Amino acid sequence: MALKVTRIVDQQIKAWSYRNSQGKPVRSETSIVPVITISREFGARGAALAGVLNQKIDFKIWDKEILQAIATELGSDQKLLKTLDERRQQVVEDTVAGFMDHIYTNVSYLKSLIRVVKTIEEHGKSIIVGRGANYICQHPGSLHLRIVSPFKKRVEDYARKEKLSLHESRRIIREKDRERAEFIKENFLRDVSNASDYDLIINSNTYSLEQATDMVLDAYEMKTGLKTSNS
Repeated sequence: MALKVTRIVDQQIKAWSYRNSQGKPVRSETSIVPVITISREFGARGAALAGVLNQKIDFKIWDKEILQAIATELGSDQKLLKTLDERRQQVVEDTVAGFMDHIYTNVSYLKSLIRVVKTIEEHGKSIIVGRGANYICQHPGSLHLRIVSPFKKRVEDYARKEKLSLHESRRIIREKDRERAEFIKENFLRDVSNASDYDLIINSNTYSLEQATDMVLDAYEMKTGLKTSNS
């Protein structure tokens, strides 16, 4: 089993290398209901969009649940894994971590993340929020979204929601955006803002969540040829 898992991870890394160098996706012919992945700027309401989509179609949402799945696989506490989730961490050898109980390196986390997300993709009918899922999922029918919103709007909305000063809200959003960008750059060798990595980019300040949902479902139907419940 360990050899099989290692082979899957190696193949996935080769897939990224191939796509990065050739600009062509590695396609899977597995017959599944393709997933929807959502990459998002912090405060752009990407998770909220996933919730509205879930109300329209019978797709399971995977957000923080991915952390729980990884925690279960690694036999760790979910809180410990948050130190690696979408954050920049120094990559060290797994053998070093072997001397410390419940400490996992970026490499361990990434391998488990790949296994969990690939399993979700193979089951299909899911919405995966964040975690670089668009770089992991290789099925040709998977729909990859990027949700954005003007920085000023995100700052104002987050300050209002969390009852923070604009200064503090601005600091947090810059930090979160940086962490997410660095996670993608270090683990997938990609720029999270590269528009060509997504099928559809939606400005949540321009469109309501209901309007964005209709756009996503239309795009999903066009890409997959599968009807959705709102059609």
